[in-house]
Amino acid sequence: MTRTIHRIVLLLPLVVAGSACRIELRRPHVLQTRMIEPQLRGQASAVQPAPDATRIRLLDTQAIGQIGRRLLWQEGSGELAEDPIWRWSSAPADYLDSALRLAAASNRDVRLVDTDGVTAVAATLIAWRLESAGNTYLVGAVELAITAPDRTVRTEIVRGTETISPELPGDLATAAGRLLNTLARESLARATSRSQVVP
Repeated sequence: MTRTIHRIVLLLPLVVAGSACRIELRRPHVLQTRMIEPQLRGQASAVQPAPDATRIRLLDTQAIGQIGRRLLWQEGSGELAEDPIWRWSSAPADYLDSALRLAAASNRDVRLVDTDGVTAVAATLIAWRLESAGNTYLVGAVELAITAPDRTVRTEIVRGTETISPELPGDLATAAGRLLNTLARESLARATSRSQVVP
């Protein structure tokens, strides 16, 4: 019993002192992040490929290391900086993969297949950033590794830019969708340009 009274006597001043101090934990100042979703445009329904359509196997679609969900700006010195607020809602390589599939589905001259012995295309997003040089531009570039049926490999680069409004988000989602669609159409055109001539 005396132990209990002794403990109460020791705890009582601590409780009184704690209630008098009113310790307040403040939330850390964190910037609110906002998402941008590129507006990819494809046909409502896929077109039927022509009987003599070029068969293409779409391999891996990826992006180089610094291209992630954060929106990148290229500064005047050439250095890349991440935007503290704006992010892509998904990885840009995923958007490129979707754009390639939509472009193939809306093109009668291309048929995506999953077999060997056809032209294989691997796409790597090597540039996806904003640049300011007078106007603000969204810059994109794709490196294509095109493997012909005879196993010869060629590499091609597809580049594109879209002008955007200087205030974010502005028309960035629409411009990103247009740029991805352009890169995808041009990538498929490059992949099919020499794949039809097989020795």
